[in-house]
Amino acid sequence: MIDSWSQPVTVEEMYGDWDYEAAVAALDRSLEPRSATTIFDVVGSLGVGPGDTVLDIGGREGQHALLMVERFGCRAVSVDPVRENNERGRELVAEAEHGHLVELRLGTIEQIPAEAGDFQLIFARDMLGHIEDLVPALAECRRVLVPGGHMVIFEVFATPMLYPEELQSLCRDVATVPARLSVADFEANVAAAGFTVEGLEVLGSEYVEASQEAGTAPNYLLQVSRLRRARESLIGELGEMPYRVMYGNALWSIYRLIGKLESRIYVLRRDDG
Repeated sequence: MIDSWSQPVTVEEMYGDWDYEAAVAALDRSLEPRSATTIFDVVGSLGVGPGDTVLDIGGREGQHALLMVERFGCRAVSVDPVRENNERGRELVAEAEHGHLVELRLGTIEQIPAEAGDFQLIFARDMLGHIEDLVPALAECRRVLVPGGHMVIFEVFATPMLYPEELQSLCRDVATVPARLSVADFEANVAAAGFTVEGLEVLGSEYVEASQEAGTAPNYLLQVSRLRRARESLIGELGEMPYRVMYGNALWSIYRLIGKLESRIYVLRRDDG
């Protein structure tokens, strides 16, 4: 690990006989990071197809549900607690080629508007961090899954590099429950809710790295620099809450890039004994 070196670099070593240009060139080479589509590869590996119904819990405007029905030919139900997300999603779904395969419902993970065993798979991306009590939420997911059904979860977790005071400050600005960033806490809750961890992909920084290489995400370092330097004027222009959210989201992504946070994909199986 980089952080485990005990001896400091000397001035002679820093400016010594090594090839700076070669080092820069090495860092300009892509490491071919996995992108956000990896989670859909995981869904596909579970055999989802026509005849199956997938629940996208916390699905916002239904974008992920649309991607899954287009790719797999399944049906999808997107459940989100924010009424505005559902209203915007209906417009998006109505315009999509495969929109007839997607249904949007207003609801929460604690009270999913569905019958027991309605879904072959549940998809949850970047939403469990907002949940105060994870065990009953996951237990409700288990209820609406068929026996032996799967849940595919993408979440971000803290690494040992994240200091406790950073955790508290960061979570305040992105509406995240600090305990949700603990891998040990998450896996204990999974077991308590009646699930077994069947698969795990530790992606680390790859998603954010891929988006930076592709130019599909903002320059988060530049955003943070501007947010800090023009704090008062930006708060006056945007408002305090948008300022905090933009700052928190940018810092969240930077922390993923530098290893204080890491992305993980879990595949859970409903444990039926």
